[in-house]
Amino acid sequence: MLQNLSSETKILGGVLIFSLVLILGAVFLLGRSDNTQEIKGEKTFTIDYSKGQKIGSDSAKVKLVEFSDFQCPACKAAEPEVKQVLAKYKNDLQFIYRHFPLPQHKNGRPAATLAEAAGEKGKFWEMHDKLFSSQENWSALSDPMDYFLDLAGSIDLDKDQVKKALESKPYEAKINEDVSEGQALGVNSTPTFFVNNKKLKLQSFSDLDTAIADELKK
Repeated sequence: MLQNLSSETKILGGVLIFSLVLILGAVFLLGRSDNTQEIKGEKTFTIDYSKGQKIGSDSAKVKLVEFSDFQCPACKAAEPEVKQVLAKYKNDLQFIYRHFPLPQHKNGRPAATLAEAAGEKGKFWEMHDKLFSSQENWSALSDPMDYFLDLAGSIDLDKDQVKKALESKPYEAKINEDVSEGQALGVNSTPTFFVNNKKLKLQSFSDLDTAIADELKK
Protein backbone atom coordinates (compact mmCIF):
# COMPACT_ATOMS: atom_id res chain seq x y z
CA MET A 1 0.00 0.00 0.00
CA LEU A 2 2.82 2.38 0.90
CA GLN A 3 4.61 1.52 -2.32
CA ASN A 4 1.48 2.24 -4.37
CA LEU A 5 1.04 5.59 -2.70
CA SER A 6 4.67 6.45 -3.32
CA SER A 7 4.37 5.60 -7.02
CA GLU A 8 1.21 7.64 -7.37
CA THR A 9 2.87 10.54 -5.59
CA LYS A 10 5.83 10.38 -7.95
CA ILE A 11 3.55 10.31 -10.99
CA LEU A 12 1.53 13.25 -9.69
CA GLY A 13 4.71 15.17 -8.94
CA GLY A 14 6.00 14.50 -12.45
CA VAL A 15 2.76 15.72 -13.99
CA LEU A 16 2.88 18.90 -11.91
CA ILE A 17 6.51 19.58 -12.86
CA PHE A 18 5.79 18.96 -16.55
CA SER A 19 2.78 21.30 -16.40
CA LEU A 20 4.86 23.97 -14.70
CA VAL A 21 7.52 23.72 -17.41
CA LEU A 22 4.86 24.11 -20.10
CA ILE A 23 3.37 27.16 -18.37
CA LEU A 24 6.77 28.82 -17.91
CA GLY A 25 7.66 28.09 -21.52
CA ALA A 26 4.41 29.64 -22.72
CA VAL A 27 4.97 32.74 -20.58
CA PHE A 28 8.49 33.09 -21.99
CA LEU A 29 7.35 32.81 -25.59
CA LEU A 30 4.46 35.20 -25.10
CA GLY A 31 6.75 37.66 -23.38
CA ARG A 32 9.11 37.84 -26.34
CA SER A 33 8.51 40.68 -28.79
CA ASP A 34 7.19 39.60 -32.17
CA ASN A 35 9.61 41.92 -33.93
CA THR A 36 12.82 40.59 -32.36
CA GLN A 37 14.77 37.43 -32.85
CA GLU A 38 18.15 35.99 -32.00
CA ILE A 39 20.56 35.17 -34.82
CA LYS A 40 23.92 33.73 -33.76
CA GLY A 41 23.59 35.33 -30.36
CA GLU A 42 22.90 38.80 -31.76
CA LYS A 43 19.48 40.38 -31.33
CA THR A 44 17.92 41.62 -34.53
CA PHE A 45 14.68 43.48 -35.14
CA THR A 46 12.09 43.41 -37.88
CA ILE A 47 11.92 46.93 -39.31
CA ASP A 48 9.52 48.03 -42.02
CA TYR A 49 11.85 49.66 -44.54
CA SER A 50 8.94 50.89 -46.64
CA LYS A 51 8.34 53.68 -44.11
CA GLY A 52 10.26 56.85 -43.45
CA GLN A 53 12.12 59.44 -45.49
CA LYS A 54 15.01 57.92 -47.46
CA ILE A 55 18.35 58.71 -49.04
CA GLY A 56 19.91 55.98 -51.17
CA SER A 57 18.77 52.93 -53.07
CA ASP A 58 16.31 50.37 -51.72
CA SER A 59 18.77 47.74 -52.95
CA ALA A 60 21.65 49.09 -50.81
CA LYS A 61 23.51 46.42 -48.86
CA VAL A 62 23.32 48.41 -45.62
CA LYS A 63 20.20 50.05 -44.18
CA LEU A 64 20.81 52.76 -41.58
CA VAL A 65 17.64 53.76 -39.72
CA GLU A 66 17.55 56.71 -37.33
CA PHE A 67 14.73 57.48 -34.91
CA SER A 68 15.19 61.18 -34.31
CA ASP A 69 13.72 64.36 -32.85
CA PHE A 70 14.36 67.71 -34.56
CA GLN A 71 14.44 69.44 -31.16
CA CYS A 72 16.96 66.98 -29.69
CA PRO A 73 20.48 68.48 -29.30
CA ALA A 74 22.07 65.02 -29.48
CA CYS A 75 20.32 64.40 -32.81
CA LYS A 76 21.81 67.63 -34.14
CA ALA A 77 25.22 66.56 -32.83
CA ALA A 78 24.93 63.30 -34.78
CA GLU A 79 24.24 65.04 -38.08
CA PRO A 80 27.87 65.59 -39.20
CA GLU A 81 28.64 61.88 -38.76
CA VAL A 82 25.46 60.84 -40.57
CA LYS A 83 26.37 63.08 -43.51
CA GLN A 84 29.91 61.72 -43.48
CA VAL A 85 28.86 58.07 -43.74
CA LEU A 86 26.28 58.95 -46.40
CA ALA A 87 29.03 60.49 -48.51
CA LYS A 88 31.54 57.73 -47.81
CA TYR A 89 29.20 54.78 -48.47
CA LYS A 90 26.76 56.40 -50.89
CA ASN A 91 26.70 53.39 -53.23
CA ASP A 92 26.13 50.83 -50.47
CA LEU A 93 24.05 52.67 -47.87
CA GLN A 94 20.42 53.66 -47.56
CA PHE A 95 19.56 56.11 -44.78
CA ILE A 96 16.01 56.14 -43.42
CA TYR A 97 14.78 58.90 -41.11
CA ARG A 98 11.94 58.12 -38.71
CA HIS A 99 10.24 60.58 -36.36
CA PHE A 100 10.49 60.14 -32.60
CA PRO A 101 9.65 63.53 -31.02
CA LEU A 102 10.19 63.29 -27.28
CA PRO A 103 7.35 64.41 -24.96
CA GLN A 104 9.53 67.03 -23.25
CA HIS A 105 10.26 68.72 -26.57
CA LYS A 106 7.03 70.62 -27.22
CA ASN A 107 8.19 71.96 -30.58
CA GLY A 108 9.43 68.59 -31.81
CA ARG A 109 6.10 67.52 -33.28
CA PRO A 110 5.42 70.81 -35.07
CA ALA A 111 8.94 70.55 -36.51
CA ALA A 112 8.21 67.02 -37.73
CA THR A 113 4.99 68.31 -39.29
CA LEU A 114 6.91 71.09 -41.01
CA ALA A 115 9.42 68.61 -42.42
CA GLU A 116 6.65 66.35 -43.71
CA ALA A 117 4.87 69.31 -45.30
CA ALA A 118 8.13 70.15 -47.07
CA GLY A 119 8.41 66.51 -48.07
CA GLU A 120 5.13 66.77 -49.95
CA LYS A 121 6.96 69.19 -52.25
CA GLY A 122 10.09 67.05 -52.50
CA LYS A 123 11.97 69.20 -49.99
CA PHE A 124 12.05 67.07 -46.84
CA TRP A 125 15.84 66.98 -46.63
CA GLU A 126 16.19 70.70 -47.24
CA MET A 127 13.86 71.36 -44.32
CA HIS A 128 15.53 68.61 -42.27
CA ASP A 129 18.86 70.43 -42.59
CA LYS A 130 17.38 73.85 -41.86
CA LEU A 131 15.57 72.63 -38.74
CA PHE A 132 18.76 71.17 -37.30
CA SER A 133 20.99 74.10 -38.27
CA SER A 134 18.57 76.59 -36.66
CA GLN A 135 17.54 74.38 -33.74
CA GLU A 136 18.69 76.83 -31.05
CA ASN A 137 16.56 79.59 -32.58
CA TRP A 138 13.18 77.85 -32.44
CA SER A 139 13.49 75.25 -29.67
CA ALA A 140 12.63 77.60 -26.82
CA LEU A 141 9.88 79.55 -28.60
CA SER A 142 6.47 79.33 -26.98
CA ASP A 143 4.95 79.44 -30.46
CA PRO A 144 7.32 78.59 -33.35
CA MET A 145 4.71 79.23 -36.06
CA ASP A 146 6.19 82.47 -37.45
CA TYR A 147 9.71 81.09 -37.36
CA PHE A 148 8.66 77.90 -39.12
CA LEU A 149 6.83 79.90 -41.78
CA ASP A 150 10.01 81.88 -42.40
CA LEU A 151 11.90 78.60 -42.80
CA ALA A 152 9.25 77.45 -45.26
CA GLY A 153 9.61 80.66 -47.24
CA SER A 154 13.39 80.29 -47.33
CA ILE A 155 13.02 77.13 -49.45
CA ASP A 156 10.18 78.54 -51.56
CA LEU A 157 7.29 76.69 -49.93
CA ASP A 158 3.83 78.23 -49.91
CA LYS A 159 3.51 79.76 -46.44
CA ASP A 160 -0.28 79.56 -46.42
CA GLN A 161 -0.19 75.83 -47.18
CA VAL A 162 2.46 75.25 -44.54
CA LYS A 163 0.50 77.23 -41.95
CA LYS A 164 -2.57 75.13 -42.72
CA ALA A 165 -0.54 71.96 -42.22
CA LEU A 166 0.88 73.19 -38.91
CA GLU A 167 -2.63 73.99 -37.69
CA SER A 168 -4.49 70.93 -38.99
CA LYS A 169 -1.65 68.40 -38.37
CA PRO A 170 -2.36 66.09 -41.35
CA TYR A 171 0.80 64.05 -40.69
CA GLU A 172 0.01 63.27 -37.05
CA ALA A 173 -0.93 59.66 -37.82
CA LYS A 174 2.34 59.13 -39.68
CA ILE A 175 4.37 60.63 -36.84
CA ASN A 176 2.48 58.55 -34.28
CA GLU A 177 3.12 55.44 -36.36
CA ASP A 178 6.86 56.14 -36.30
CA VAL A 179 6.77 56.65 -32.53
CA SER A 180 4.77 53.45 -31.98
CA GLU A 181 7.13 51.39 -34.09
CA GLY A 182 10.10 52.95 -32.36
CA GLN A 183 8.70 52.02 -28.96
CA ALA A 184 8.08 48.46 -30.17
CA LEU A 185 11.74 48.32 -31.19
CA GLY A 186 12.88 49.47 -27.75
CA VAL A 187 13.60 53.10 -28.67
CA ASN A 188 13.46 55.29 -25.56
CA SER A 189 15.89 58.07 -26.43
CA THR A 190 17.11 59.97 -29.46
CA PRO A 191 18.94 59.52 -31.65
CA THR A 192 18.63 55.74 -31.86
CA PHE A 193 20.24 53.99 -34.82
CA PHE A 194 19.71 50.58 -36.38
CA VAL A 195 22.06 49.05 -38.95
CA ASN A 196 20.62 46.12 -40.90
CA ASN A 197 18.02 45.45 -38.19
CA LYS A 198 20.50 45.64 -35.32
CA LYS A 199 20.15 48.33 -32.66
CA LEU A 200 23.45 50.14 -32.16
CA LYS A 201 24.96 50.92 -28.77
CA LEU A 202 27.22 53.79 -29.70
CA GLN A 203 30.07 55.01 -27.54
CA SER A 204 30.42 57.92 -29.95
CA PHE A 205 28.77 58.86 -33.22
CA SER A 206 31.98 57.91 -35.06
CA ASP A 207 31.03 54.30 -34.25
CA LEU A 208 28.44 54.59 -37.04
CA ASP A 209 31.25 54.28 -39.56
CA THR A 210 32.58 51.15 -37.88
CA ALA A 211 29.14 49.52 -37.74
CA ILE A 212 28.51 50.18 -41.44
CA ALA A 213 31.98 49.00 -42.46
CA ASP A 214 31.45 45.78 -40.49
CA GLU A 215 28.20 45.09 -42.32
CA LEU A 216 29.82 45.67 -45.69
CA LYS A 217 32.43 43.01 -44.88
CA LYS A 218 29.76 40.33 -44.47
